[in-house]
Amino acid sequence: MKAAQSVGEGAFGVDLMETENGLVVHEVNHTTEFKNTVRVTKVDIPGMILDYASARARK
Repeated sequence: MKAAQSVGEGAFGVDLMETENGLVVHEVNHTTEFKNTVRVTKVDIPGMILDYASARARK
């Protein structure tokens, strides 16, 4: 969350790498690829992003 918040408002993909010291942020992307994540988690990530964008547009 801190990595995404450090670049401002929006929907971001945060890539993590597992190291000997735990998870480390590898990069923060303004474009996300979530096909496999949706399939595995059954979470409607595209729908959540649309809900977020819609709510921001109404403000």
